[in-house]
Amino acid sequence: MKVRLLADIIESTAISASTLCMVHCLALPVLLFLVPGLLGAFVQSELFHLAALAMVAPAALAAFLLGYRLHGRAGPAILGVAGVACLVLGMAASLPVGETVMTVAGSLVLVAGHAWNWRERVRGCGASAHAACERQPSRASGAQVL
Repeated sequence: MKVRLLADIIESTAISASTLCMVHCLALPVLLFLVPGLLGAFVQSELFHLAALAMVAPAALAAFLLGYRLHGRAGPAILGVAGVACLVLGMAASLPVGETVMTVAGSLVLVAGHAWNWRERVRGCGASAHAACERQPSRASGAQVL
């Protein structure tokens, strides 16, 4: 029960952080128009983006690792890593598609990975070898990779 509660808390935090990242990217032009000055300069700064990434990436890593321990499926983690990679690329590289497009896409992919991870944890474990599960396996066969 403790592992499942911890996984729920971490997954909720990670989903919230990813969603806030996406809202930040989409709402920033409106925010800068309505609240120019110091606040606008901060949310547009490189420091803000580094701080946000420093919160999102570890929360995602913890959620996907706990999820994998509980359900044994790598697919959600692969999707999550792709989302974090998009966030990093959007922040670090001068891409033709632009920072906003890349970070919004990364946030969406990351949230999709978290939703998949959560669904798999709620559904039940993929294999009896996962001792962290509280329920009996819902599938007769062993853990599937994807």
